[in-house]
Amino acid sequence: MPFEIRAIESAEVEDLLVADQRGFGGAPPRPGASRSWAAAELDRTRVAFDSGRIVGVSRTYSFELTMPGGALLPAAAVSWVSVQPTHRRQGVLTQLMAAMHDDARARNETAAILTASESSIYGRFGYGVAAWRLGVTVEKSRIQFARPDDDDGNMRLVARDEAVVAIPAVYDRARRTRSGMVTRPDFWWEQVFWEFMLGQEKATFVAIHSDARGQDDGYVVYSIVGEGVGGLVDRRLTIIDMQAEMAATWISLWRYVFSVDLIAKVTAINLPVDDPLRHVVVDGRWVRVDFLNDHLWLAPLDPLAILGARTYSVPGRVVIGAHAADGASSTVAVESNADGTFCVATDEEPDFVCAAPVFGMCVLGGNRWSELAAVDRLEVRRPEALALADAMFLATPAPALLSFF
Repeated sequence: MPFEIRAIESAEVEDLLVADQRGFGGAPPRPGASRSWAAAELDRTRVAFDSGRIVGVSRTYSFELTMPGGALLPAAAVSWVSVQPTHRRQGVLTQLMAAMHDDARARNETAAILTASESSIYGRFGYGVAAWRLGVTVEKSRIQFARPDDDDGNMRLVARDEAVVAIPAVYDRARRTRSGMVTRPDFWWEQVFWEFMLGQEKATFVAIHSDARGQDDGYVVYSIVGEGVGGLVDRRLTIIDMQAEMAATWISLWRYVFSVDLIAKVTAINLPVDDPLRHVVVDGRWVRVDFLNDHLWLAPLDPLAILGARTYSVPGRVVIGAHAADGASSTVAVESNADGTFCVATDEEPDFVCAAPVFGMCVLGGNRWSELAAVDRLEVRRPEALALADAMFLATPAPALLSFF
């Protein structure tokens, strides 16, 4: 059944918020709360109407995606995707996804990215898990760092008025140092970070790290819940957002977290898979993994452009048969040498052929081509090319989306 699919006007933002609340089963928007994220880029909303009522919500934002090597790729950041319970299984989502992808291609965005509330949905629309997130819980009393602290910088706790200015600048520098990271526009910070992530009732704290020159280069935002029971500490510190420009600063932030008093456990829910904590403490067993979940999903809209936007870890040449999210196929020769990266369309026989979700999984280096070939996710025509492709696409540090949208 066809539905009316269109962008909404500013007068319809409150209706959009109500539909989003119903689709996700969440609490209604707080009166007086910021609408900065909801009201931004309304021309990129794609909303389904049935007889004048909103029955499906979707939208994209104009983001940059950091590629291996540091290039910033224009990407359509898909968000707010939900269908009302009254209209499930009627093709609403399929129409919305097609409309968003059409809009992204019209804007010359070569990839669409998203985070998924349900991980079973988006593979059929061409998305693959490009970056994973790690969740850990650590008993503070069990943690001892293996080496003395040689950090010549310092930490300071700041109030919100200073944090509003300082931490977006740090994030913008940090996002350029790891593939999979994305933009945080001003309209993101106001509603998503300060309103949604930090909320109104949490005891939250912002600690900023600066280097020996006094330059801010990292921060950690955390909440503390719980209380002492019978004179014993029973409080949990949860890391909400942690960002650093340098690996050494990241470790300094971990040292700070474990220096906070009156804490029994430390929890983090969005760490990169290569987080170093287990390597810098005496007994890494106490860094208990709670989950390893999909986080950043990527759908290729233009595989050739995506492959040409990144650098590669070792010299080599592979030929990839790739499918875009709309099913269009192409064959791309990828070559990396001392002169740079060269990607061209070719009529050669590909070394292997992949569907759009598999391309999305491997293009940032978050998964290896060979491990997907081993479970028949690739059509391999030249097996010896897999090891070379694995080495070429390796990304250090590992891709991670240390954000939400």
